[in-house]
Amino acid sequence: MSLSCHTLLCWFHIGLLLGVFCYAGDPFANYELEFSYITASPLGVPQQVIAVNGKFPGPTLNVTPNYDVVVNVKNKLDESLLITCYIFHYGGPGIEMRRSSWQDGVLGTNCPIPSNWNWTYRFQVKDQIGSYHYVPSTNFQRAAGGFGGFVITNRKVIHLPFNTLDGDMVIAIGDWYTQNHTTLRASLDAGKELGMPDGVLINGKGPFKYSSIVPDGINHTTLNVDSGKTYRIRVINVGVSTCLNFRIQSHNLLLAEAEGHYTSQQNYSSFDIHVGQSYSFLVTMDQNASTDYYIVASPRFVNQSTWQRVTGVAVLHYSNSKRCASGPLPDPPNDLYDPSFAMNQAISIRMAFGNWTENSRGSYNRWDAIARSTTQVFPGGWTAILVYLDNVGAWNLRTVNLDRWYLGQETYIRIINPEDHEQKTELPVPDNVLFCGVLGHLQRPQRTFSSAGSTIKELSEPCYLMLMAFVAVVYMMI
Repeated sequence: MSLSCHTLLCWFHIGLLLGVFCYAGDPFANYELEFSYITASPLGVPQQVIAVNGKFPGPTLNVTPNYDVVVNVKNKLDESLLITCYIFHYGGPGIEMRRSSWQDGVLGTNCPIPSNWNWTYRFQVKDQIGSYHYVPSTNFQRAAGGFGGFVITNRKVIHLPFNTLDGDMVIAIGDWYTQNHTTLRASLDAGKELGMPDGVLINGKGPFKYSSIVPDGINHTTLNVDSGKTYRIRVINVGVSTCLNFRIQSHNLLLAEAEGHYTSQQNYSSFDIHVGQSYSFLVTMDQNASTDYYIVASPRFVNQSTWQRVTGVAVLHYSNSKRCASGPLPDPPNDLYDPSFAMNQAISIRMAFGNWTENSRGSYNRWDAIARSTTQVFPGGWTAILVYLDNVGAWNLRTVNLDRWYLGQETYIRIINPEDHEQKTELPVPDNVLFCGVLGHLQRPQRTFSSAGSTIKELSEPCYLMLMAFVAVVYMMI
């Protein structure tokens, strides 16, 4: 097992691509997403990557609560494709909402979209205001790209817990291999480890040449800002398996949101972002505006000297800057063998060491715990999560570390309603359902769907739900 997997094994994805059909007449947001191969050189080596609408990373989707989102996915790859979106709905008593597992976008609840086919996802966003992303969920394709941001902005009648900002940016960070994703999955199939990544990308580009260890000819990402302004910077870890520490040279990161939940606002000089997680930081451009600054994403819980080349570096460029960023990179936390920094950073989750016992319930945060789509479990520790089983259907609970997920670290939860009530049963199979496996013979010939012409039927009446809850305790024993 690799060093990174020893430290960060399980990132459980609780939030799902939600299919919600409660009221007719809601506005629509229509998207066409075409997934195809292109050649790119993010680390200076030409390789095949998965682009969305010809872009790597893919475009950011921006929607507003109560919108019916219709996404027509065209699969131009040479293998099947499924897309999932990391959106968490933090339901609870009094919230009337219905979701469909037919829109989940993971193998086991959905059949994959065959090569040269298209399929239309349709779901409704409700109160999941915040920063999310979409990724391929099968065939190890996430290691080749195919990801992009998914931002749900607030309606004007909903006030944010901070003043109006001067800009909004999405930054996708993640570890990266120069080997093709088919080669990587073949290594896993053969019982081998992936090994150390070749680098870390920031918005699909390699590191700024901050030292001689960075080869020539690598393009880097530049964020253009104006002095004195404050920006919302949404940072998403779309990588394979590496936790990354994010920091901006000489600038404070004011944490404001974690995956749709507005947090207590605290300042950090750096912040750990695990695979699958997303955060919003408010960053004020209050430094000397005559120079540029480093933006850094570097691996955590590893030997920094061995992993030095696996560092993502972008540039924060003030509009009136006259000098390039220079000097050493801002230091990461120095706690390779002591994760207390990371533990303290996640105080709202309540992670602990040792074996969980009944007495551990006394340490749960019952006052200001935050909703998450992905949470971390440290080696030899545990994390308690509260999940509302408020929707019938089959749902997937999995590790988000891609190599572990590919090798089978996942489970399915089937939620049923013991009451005989048609409004509390699983939503029917959509008209455009795909069949595979033993039901493959039921598949009808491909039909072309447009975004506006989804075959999913609307429900014109309010939906009702059955609310149940349980506490799951997730262990990581190394």
